[in-house]
Amino acid sequence: MEKIASNERYTGTLELEYHVHPGRSEGCVMSSIIGNLRYALRQLKKSPGFTVTAILTLALGIGASTAIFTLFDQALLRSLPVKDPQQLVLLRFSGDRVGHINDQGGDHDDAHVYLTYPMYRDLRDKSSIFEGLIATSAAYAGVSWHNSAESVSAEIVSGNYFDVLGIHPAAGRLFASSDETAPGANPVAVLSFDYWKRRFNEDPTIVGQTVSLNGTPFTVIGVVAPGFHSAVWGDEPRVFVPMTMQRTLSPLNDLTDRQSYWLKIIGRLPVGVTTKQADAALAPLWHSLREMEFKNIHDQSEREHQRFVTTSHLSVADAARGFSPMREEVETPLRILMGMVLLLVAMAAVNMASLLLVRAAARVREFSMRYALGASRADIVTQLLTEGLLLGIGGATLGVLFAPQMVRLLIAWLSATSPDTPFSAQMDTPILAFALCVTLLVSVVFSLAPAVQFFKPNLVDSLKQQSGTGTGGSIKFRRSCVGLQISFTLLLLVGAGLFMRTIQKLHSVDAGFPTDHLLQFDISPQMAGYQGDSISNVELRILDAVAALPGVRGVGATNDPELADEGTNGSVDIAGYTPKPDEEVDAEVPWVSKDYFSAMGIPLITGRGFTRADALGAQKVSVVNELFARKYFGSAANAVGHHVSRSRRPETDTVIVGVVRNIKHESVREQTTPTVFRPFVQNDKPVSLTYYVRTWQTPESTSHAIQAAVQGIDPKLIVDSTRTLQDAINQTISSERMIALLASVFGALAALLAGIGLYGVLAYSTEQRTREIGIRMALGAQRFTVARLILREVMVLSAGAVLVTLPIAFLLTRTLREQLFGISPADPLVYGGGILMIGIVASLAALLPARRAASVEPVKALRAE
Repeated sequence: MEKIASNERYTGTLELEYHVHPGRSEGCVMSSIIGNLRYALRQLKKSPGFTVTAILTLALGIGASTAIFTLFDQALLRSLPVKDPQQLVLLRFSGDRVGHINDQGGDHDDAHVYLTYPMYRDLRDKSSIFEGLIATSAAYAGVSWHNSAESVSAEIVSGNYFDVLGIHPAAGRLFASSDETAPGANPVAVLSFDYWKRRFNEDPTIVGQTVSLNGTPFTVIGVVAPGFHSAVWGDEPRVFVPMTMQRTLSPLNDLTDRQSYWLKIIGRLPVGVTTKQADAALAPLWHSLREMEFKNIHDQSEREHQRFVTTSHLSVADAARGFSPMREEVETPLRILMGMVLLLVAMAAVNMASLLLVRAAARVREFSMRYALGASRADIVTQLLTEGLLLGIGGATLGVLFAPQMVRLLIAWLSATSPDTPFSAQMDTPILAFALCVTLLVSVVFSLAPAVQFFKPNLVDSLKQQSGTGTGGSIKFRRSCVGLQISFTLLLLVGAGLFMRTIQKLHSVDAGFPTDHLLQFDISPQMAGYQGDSISNVELRILDAVAALPGVRGVGATNDPELADEGTNGSVDIAGYTPKPDEEVDAEVPWVSKDYFSAMGIPLITGRGFTRADALGAQKVSVVNELFARKYFGSAANAVGHHVSRSRRPETDTVIVGVVRNIKHESVREQTTPTVFRPFVQNDKPVSLTYYVRTWQTPESTSHAIQAAVQGIDPKLIVDSTRTLQDAINQTISSERMIALLASVFGALAALLAGIGLYGVLAYSTEQRTREIGIRMALGAQRFTVARLILREVMVLSAGAVLVTLPIAFLLTRTLREQLFGISPADPLVYGGGILMIGIVASLAALLPARRAASVEPVKALRAE
């Protein structure tokens, strides 16, 4: 009681909290906690500038990390919003495939994820290992309702799709197995909740009404409950259609074709059944099914049997998060961004530690007096942690309020290149838990720095001093903190520089044709109800109508759009060419219009292009690119007159009439591939086309005229995905652009934090050296010499941090090699720019302390001491 009484007597001049010892009541503990909080709030209120700076610094770090983690969680961690998602598995197989593949992404040479519909039915009906087996495929549909038509994303699903996933309706009913009976027999549709809300204003009477899908009447039977979009993460279908209505959305008859790979198959395992057990149970059935299918393959050699049957294996993989080609695209960028933003959080923590150390230096006498009056080390540490936690909570609150706005900006930016983005700005429990964990960790880390400084106080020296001071160890620690900030800043600046240079290189790639003044759009006549020969006829009318518009230089069309990360590959037979053993003779095989090459600006090297005479029923012709000609015929001239066809399909035989220049096709990153162009009017199975319009003026100014021209042909025709080719290119490099943008922002924030930290250390060390500077100037030192002394200190500190960081940066950037293009991970321009930026930040941070040091009056400085 004597110790406490002395504390009470002192509180008239120095605020002290009470201390609770073991054995005290819970009321005393609570009183002590409240006392610590009140005291911490009063201390922070006394330093509003410091408090605001600290909270804003933490808000930047915690807000940015929470925003990126929101996207990271949705893409890579979160399970599907379905019943017991941990029981879901994706079917995939190894071995040869013979036929055609509708690859929508996610397929790999050693793990094929697309299967045929007959194979799905065999596995569903003959396997007993699954509680349920569903099939799904993405598509697009033209939806017409009340004389208004639009193109929307759709999903073709098996009848048991919603039942196996455990999804309930928001209105009406969902599909059942009875909705998958026979081809064309089930014209019913289910709407997604978001589409029901946007297009139909949540009108429950839409259930039972008829809408037109691709010109075919469908009855709306229900609406999916909110929150569920698809078993494929990243897909945002607006309409669900039964599997048996596939022909309405696609011209191919894929329901009976055992060589058409287009379906993703997901199964639900019973509780307790492992993936290994499922693999073992499926092996005999899979082997027998492959033996049966092998009988229908043209190549009956032992070698093909080995590839198709013997070495083929069906396996299952965890699908709790859903199958997702999009996840593969965003996983690496999000991991890179998550690493960068955690570096930013670490910088915020180090910066706060540095600021708290500078602030604590002014409180040396306060804490020393409290020690002298009986406060324990635990009391002082508790008080410092309380202040740190209050700052952390303030920063986290502001950061969490700021995070959704940043997420919305990111989503809006992503939506500009990919309208159907699956991301949401909603802050749910995992996100808030992440923000809380980051807050606690960061608060404890930066609070421990001043706590360590006062853990073993020198009471006599501290009480004798008239001004706050710090030990040599604390000054070294502050300098270490600033060195870490400079290191983190350099890492972020190097990362940002590498991706900015990558974007620059990607935009400077020669695509083989001019990409400016080029507008593209899609029209699918099938969505307006056109079938058979009428599809090609209306496509020719569209080409003529657009070509007649003012300001149009040329119009072309293809079923395989350029620089869109898409490809239409196929194996080909070349007359007179004998493939080497194990050689795959593959090529891009797009269908194009007769004016395609002139509209795109692709030069003709030899021979001729397509003409109106190359019509259906005439001699089938083709034009190949220079790479194809040189690879298989030695030169462009030698290729003309030779014949090429699709493998084992003699009816597709064409004569090569011309050779064109090589161009980039799938993306600006990819190498040129051998290509065989064919006139789309000679295709006996009409296809949907992407149109390219070369204009004299800006492409955007032509879009309304194109829309009017197409509507003049048929109001039911939907002009979709209108954009410039530059926008299309930007979409294919959207992940690199996102990383470059955010890395640049993080780098700028890191440079700002490093500048603040560096300024704090220099300002404090300059104040501590006031007497030394006064003596130097009294002995004749010039003010310039004193300023140079401070500048030298900052440059030595910055140079040391840079030298330590450079080898670390070299090692870390090597992991980014696959994300870069056209530059080395050790690009000297990027590293030089990063070092220059560090030098500029350090110089700016040192200017004010150096000016103060140079303005010290020797007499006043010595008299004050």
